[in-house]
Amino acid sequence: MIARPLVRKPGFTLIELLVVIAIIAVLIALLLPAVQSAREAARRAQCTNNLKQLALAANNYESTNGAFPGGSYSNYNGGTPAPGCSTGVVPCDFPENFSVFVRMLPFTEQSPMYNSINFNLTSSNFQNLTICGVRLSSLTCPSDTKNEPVPLIIGTPNSSFNMLTSGMPAGNWLECYSSYAGNCGTWDFGYATFKGPTLFQMYNGTVYNDSTVRISAITDGTSNTFLFAEHSHALAVNNDPYYYVSDNSWQSGRWYDTLFSTLYPISTNLGGSMAAANGPYGYYAITAANSLHPGGANFAFCDGSVHFIKSTIQSWSFNTGNTDPYGDAIPDGAIATPDVNYSGDLYYSFGTAQLGVYQKLSTRAGGEVISSDQY
Repeated sequence: MIARPLVRKPGFTLIELLVVIAIIAVLIALLLPAVQSAREAARRAQCTNNLKQLALAANNYESTNGAFPGGSYSNYNGGTPAPGCSTGVVPCDFPENFSVFVRMLPFTEQSPMYNSINFNLTSSNFQNLTICGVRLSSLTCPSDTKNEPVPLIIGTPNSSFNMLTSGMPAGNWLECYSSYAGNCGTWDFGYATFKGPTLFQMYNGTVYNDSTVRISAITDGTSNTFLFAEHSHALAVNNDPYYYVSDNSWQSGRWYDTLFSTLYPISTNLGGSMAAANGPYGYYAITAANSLHPGGANFAFCDGSVHFIKSTIQSWSFNTGNTDPYGDAIPDGAIATPDVNYSGDLYYSFGTAQLGVYQKLSTRAGGEVISSDQY
């Protein structure tokens, strides 16, 4: 009997298998950044579309009402609380009232929600709780990773201090947020810091407290002036974790919720503590325009166009001697309250303004000359 020769069955050796796995791992490593980049490009495109819709809605509002919507409207005059705030007739925690986005609801196909609001009360009254938990896709940037609704926690360190809770019904109430904000200009202030008309005149943007800016007042050109910008809730949480439930509340007209200024550069991130949240220059850091898009943020201009502004855009520099931006020009005594954020000589320098390109784009009538290749 003749023995048959041994025949090896075809298959992979261990070394060959490891080589194949290594090649697949390399291919995945090469493809993953491309996939992530494509996904981010899609998210940024959606964000651009959101801002486009908001800018068009604001322009339709202007055509109908004769002015762009204000950041908030109140009868507060810097010395007397808003009507009812001290008497309890119309209680409110803040003089600021409904946000610019609430005013724009009829122009963003949200008329039923607008009609459900009791404008005889304030955005702080629990009778208007229903709108707090409504998440609007037009106010949600897909890259804003912490924009999900959260429970409206009452009476805890991280509570929402927007709401007056006396008589508030029990329920699983939610708070929703805005990834966008209106342009106050180079400065933004709350009603609580007003001292007569002097400070009010320092507003040089397009959307701010009690603003009635007509399109004809934007003499710098609608294509050279910001209208809205990204204002990430995720970065607000990083900068001000103590009040993560309140910051960026979409219905709130407080200046650091739905408004921004160009005092700070784009995407300023100062870490997570209450001290850091006030910033190295004594000002609330979450008032900066910011986003989670790499390298910058989307901005809507008054002509309805949307541009991605890089974080490296030229911005004014700060005076290390007194932590003022070079060129600030708020007169001494304009601040009403001797608060730590506004004490001393912090905002009271004088001289020729030295605005950066970023600041120039936020002013409506500064007379600055800006070339499109500068941003």
